[in-house]
Amino acid sequence: SMSAPIAPAAIADSMIIVSPTFYPSLDDTRCELGLQACKCAADAGIRLLLVDASPPDVHAALTATGVLVRKQTAKGRKGAALREAIGAALELLPPDGVICYQELEKVGMISLQSSVADALRASPAADVCVPRRDDGLFRTSYPVEQYHSEHFANAYLDALAKAVGFPSIDWTFGPLAFRTAVARHWLDCTGELWDAQIVPMVAAARWHGAGVVVHTVAYAHPAEMKAEEEGGAAWSVKRLEQLNFLFAHVGGALKADRPPSGGVV
Repeated sequence: SMSAPIAPAAIADSMIIVSPTFYPSLDDTRCELGLQACKCAADAGIRLLLVDASPPDVHAALTATGVLVRKQTAKGRKGAALREAIGAALELLPPDGVICYQELEKVGMISLQSSVADALRASPAADVCVPRRDDGLFRTSYPVEQYHSEHFANAYLDALAKAVGFPSIDWTFGPLAFRTAVARHWLDCTGELWDAQIVPMVAAARWHGAGVVVHTVAYAHPAEMKAEEEGGAAWSVKRLEQLNFLFAHVGGALKADRPPSGGVV
């Protein structure tokens, strides 16, 4: 029998955006963008859950926007905060719920997350949906060095992925959506940086039959970040570190010939 169409409010209730946050001060560019993102979510009635390790004044400002803000209690960095946020989201979602992850300062992504969740729901065999940046907007809105370094990393990881039957995705974007049914793969991960969001998806797909789909989004990066980072030598050093990290950790997960030890089978 055909199920009744889900009312938009019900869809909103079955999705939560999670983001781990740490901003050193209120005048930090990323903090200003994070606060904008919170206001976007609050204005649109989108549930946003932050696990935050910022100083008290920043924590108070984030809370004042009306989104859900929890003080980070888990020991560790971004990975620990992400796992804490996913655990908290599971308590708030129905069994068929969708968790959307993003870095908070990607302001334009807040309003696009529902389309990512919809693309996931529209694919019954899929458990994870990875948004792909519209390449024209990627090229024009990001620092030029980042556009090139992230295309380079994507090409390398796609080559490894192709060899093991994993789809081509935008590995370096960040945001992703997954069904609550596969959340355990993220909770079981011990990674502390970018690996905490990406490696569980690779493990879920390669060793547990999780389906991965891609959805292109018209995401434009904040102009403030391009202005701050483009042409800055220190940012290129940081991007090179990021490339080496992704090659080692995500590349390693794609090259592995057996599931990570200690994980659930």
